Amino acid sequence: MIEAKFRWQTDELNQSAVQQLTTDYDLPDLVAKYAVNQGYDTPESVQTFLQPTMDQLYDASLLPGMQAAIERLTQAIEQGEKIVVYGDYDVDGMSSTAIMVWALEILGADVTYFVPSRFDQGYGPNLEKYQALVADGMQLLVTVDNGVTGVEEFAWLKSQGIDAIITDHHELPEQLPDVTAIVHPRLVAGDDAYPFGELSGAGVAFKVASALLEAPADEVIDLAALGTVADVMPLISENRVITAQGVAAMREDARPGVAAILASAGQNPEELNASSIGFTIGPRLNAIGRLADPMLGVQLLLSDDMDEADQLAKQVETLNKERQKFVEEITTAAQAQLVAEETQHQVNVVIGADWHEGVLGIVASRLVEATGKPTIVLTSDGVQAKGSARSVPGFDLFTPLDAHRELFDAFGGHASAAGMTLQLDQIAELQKVLDQAASDQRLADVPQPELSILGNVTGRDFNRETYDTLQILAPFGEQNPEPLFQVDVQMLQQIKTMSDGKHLRFTAVTTQGDLPVIGFGFGELADQLAGRFEKISLVGTMSQNTYRGMTTYQLMLKDIKAEGSSIMDWRTSKLTQQVLQQPADYIFFDERLYQQLSPQVGANGRAISIEDAFNYTQLGTMALVDLPDSLEQLQELLQFVPANAIAPIFYTKHPSYLQKVPTKADFGKVFRFVQSYQNVNLSGQFKQVAQHLQMDPNMLNLIFKVFLEANFVTIENGFLNPVADPETVNLTETETFKAFMRRRELEKQLIYSSTSELEQLLSDLSKQEN
Repeated sequence: MIEAKFRWQTDELNQSAVQQLTTDYDLPDLVAKYAVNQGYDTPESVQTFLQPTMDQLYDASLLPGMQAAIERLTQAIEQGEKIVVYGDYDVDGMSSTAIMVWALEILGADVTYFVPSRFDQGYGPNLEKYQALVADGMQLLVTVDNGVTGVEEFAWLKSQGIDAIITDHHELPEQLPDVTAIVHPRLVAGDDAYPFGELSGAGVAFKVASALLEAPADEVIDLAALGTVADVMPLISENRVITAQGVAAMREDARPGVAAILASAGQNPEELNASSIGFTIGPRLNAIGRLADPMLGVQLLLSDDMDEADQLAKQVETLNKERQKFVEEITTAAQAQLVAEETQHQVNVVIGADWHEGVLGIVASRLVEATGKPTIVLTSDGVQAKGSARSVPGFDLFTPLDAHRELFDAFGGHASAAGMTLQLDQIAELQKVLDQAASDQRLADVPQPELSILGNVTGRDFNRETYDTLQILAPFGEQNPEPLFQVDVQMLQQIKTMSDGKHLRFTAVTTQGDLPVIGFGFGELADQLAGRFEKISLVGTMSQNTYRGMTTYQLMLKDIKAEGSSIMDWRTSKLTQQVLQQPADYIFFDERLYQQLSPQVGANGRAISIEDAFNYTQLGTMALVDLPDSLEQLQELLQFVPANAIAPIFYTKHPSYLQKVPTKADFGKVFRFVQSYQNVNLSGQFKQVAQHLQMDPNMLNLIFKVFLEANFVTIENGFLNPVADPETVNLTETETFKAFMRRRELEKQLIYSSTSELEQLLSDLSKQEN
């Protein structure tokens, strides 16, 4: 069995609304269903959704604080004041900085910019840096993507006679800084509120640029799209327009910095979409802020020289590869730590010496995905620990930690993510607080996150027509996800791993056509999926793949579930030590074999005797080392002890199935021999007897046992003697002979059957009787 990571939900749709959109407005069925599912169920809302145009943007002057900000910026430009734009080290912050600097330069302002280092100044207002900027002659400070928390820092600036304009989109604190203007989409509530409160930092900067220029700042809408997608803002309303128009601009004529990043990543700009920002451009720009000076990112985005952009992009690509290396190394070490500790905590806390703090958030996210638990990843310098936390849906990580700020030297965040610095001797107490929070919030009962499925499809539905139809719904992202489809599968073929076993690709055989499938992060299921299940279902999105001029359509796997235990054929005639090194639960039916081989089972496996097996309520991969006594014994095990997978090895040293069945002539030959000799020393003369009779030793041994049961011979102290005038017995009715024949039939079914025959047998034995 493979359990789904998510709850699969096929929503009940307003079928009349779907029918109206398909009939009256000639929309494809899938588009109509998706639109209605997203809440667009009127002709007007659907048209706005499907055709995101610039005229749907709200007037920039409606943003709270905009008028005061434009007046002060205009004054500074006219009077030649020295303006500094102060940004942030993530993609949204870099994009915001580039937009604001571009707009001010267009208008002839004396402007410079500064992007703080994650490691030196940290996020947001920094008094020491503000003091240095004032000393350098700054006359007006403009923040982008930060600022609303800097009450003390801006109070100092005001005391020095320096004006400040804050443009931000983060959560508003109770007390706001006293500055010339705060431009924020959620600053004012009620009737005077701005119509859309979910702009990114780059979106707010784009609005300020538009207000300065008294027209939409089309030239930098690509940068606004970068910040919007990379900051995982909801792609609805204005954000959908910004992203759609920004992606189109990049695809048509990418600025040098973006084109250089795409070239270094091997991506064609003409194929660029919102996912390209999330998975190609964004991670590379973020790598700068994680490992180096984020000023490099702004320089790259503002560059209008292709040669310069290429050189900068090469530096970025190097940083990104370094970032990937750090993430892989730390993730591997952290996972090993969790395995070694065999932790029972519902919240993971892992710590390593000198792990690079710039990537700890990524590692925490990886561990959340791998374990399903909220996770804190910390790096230690021997005295202090610093790190990042990531949560799971339904568990508030911030509130319980915020209530224990005495544990931390520094702390901040929100319900799903946090950053912290604390002394090493406080980590045990941190774990106690988290354990209590998990209990208080009933983390164990938090339901799985949900996947909203648009419908069931088969392999035949994955074609150009369907794919092109779905692109009408783009750009995809937060709150406008790619449509998810369920595919029920008959079997899986050509299962292969990629990237050192991390990822997976295979062909899904459906009732109507075969379907290529790519599963990022599903590599660990490769062996299990190679087996046979009663039922397999996949959920994923449709993607297009073009290779050497040939275009195919494939499922990008999001989740999988399979009913029944996976059955994997591990049968072998040689039980080598390598066979026992898999991460499996090795079941031994023979106690002597268990005693002999259990020490050879690898560190990632367990050796379990058949008697102890019934003490387990769930096993991972159940590897059946040797043969059971009977199919009934095997059936009892399979039905009583559930397992994710069944891997029959069924080793036997002396297979009965390959042994000749004694005939009447064979019995007669041996009978005449034993009647002719006295005191045959079986321990010393057995081989000579077999050679004399020209008989296989295994068959001779069986005949001697049958004769012993039939009272044809006696065996005492290893010496065989005939019984005088024995009674007539049907030798094939002796229990010894019937046991041999039963064993032979058992081996035929379990060892010498085809893989498909064995899979069917084990599947049938595993089914509970009604």
